[in-house]
Amino acid sequence: MEKDQYQFREKSQYLNLLILRDELQHLDQVLSQPIEESKDLLTKFRATRSVFLILNNVKDASDRLQLEAPQDFVKKTRELKKKLVFSNHFRNRGIGHLDGILLNRAVQWSPQIFYETAKDNELFRLIESHRAIIESCINSFVDGNGVQKVFGKEIDLMYPPEAREFYSYLSSTVKEAIAWLATAESMTFEKIDHHSNEKVQELAAIAGQTNFKLKETPQFSYSVEEHREVLSTALAELEEHGSDPETVAFLRSKFQI
Repeated sequence: MEKDQYQFREKSQYLNLLILRDELQHLDQVLSQPIEESKDLLTKFRATRSVFLILNNVKDASDRLQLEAPQDFVKKTRELKKKLVFSNHFRNRGIGHLDGILLNRAVQWSPQIFYETAKDNELFRLIESHRAIIESCINSFVDGNGVQKVFGKEIDLMYPPEAREFYSYLSSTVKEAIAWLATAESMTFEKIDHHSNEKVQELAAIAGQTNFKLKETPQFSYSVEEHREVLSTALAELEEHGSDPETVAFLRSKFQI
């Protein structure tokens, strides 16, 4: 039986877009919260690193997207992908894994992490460590001349004008990505044939054949006769183990066994 009959590609694509949009919307809300105490700043820095990871996943989704779309959407996709090259740098250096070279630069950039007066203040060290990694990711995204590609200068998030500039850019990028995801998600959703109740038996049989060994090519098939035989055996076992006769009878009628 052909895999496309069940639209696994379209459905998995939709699932990806839906989850990414939800995650970005959540993190966008977190990033917009006011900073009233130290722990709020830590929350913001954590969300900053997380949102770049999701933005990189959006870039991956845009690279894999298989969808017939109007030219305006294609243009917006190209523009967004250019912006998200920055998120790919963030992911590779300071989020998906912590790059050793970047960590060395972060320590050099932020000696305050190891101040004598901070030895007993883990909250301070956490805040400064997240900030050091974020700033090092930003400031290491440079062109051949060593100039930061987005802002044209090094960014210090403790300097209010530069913090506002960075988070304004980030907010704009996140909102652009959310809008793109919503459009792609809607177009993908429209292509999916939602199954009727009559397809439940077949889809349940296919679900039961799911192979979670991800390196293997999935194999599955459906036969009405074989499926009824399996269900009949299962219902017989239910009866044997003392299940409610009315429930068993209902299931027999439901599946026409």
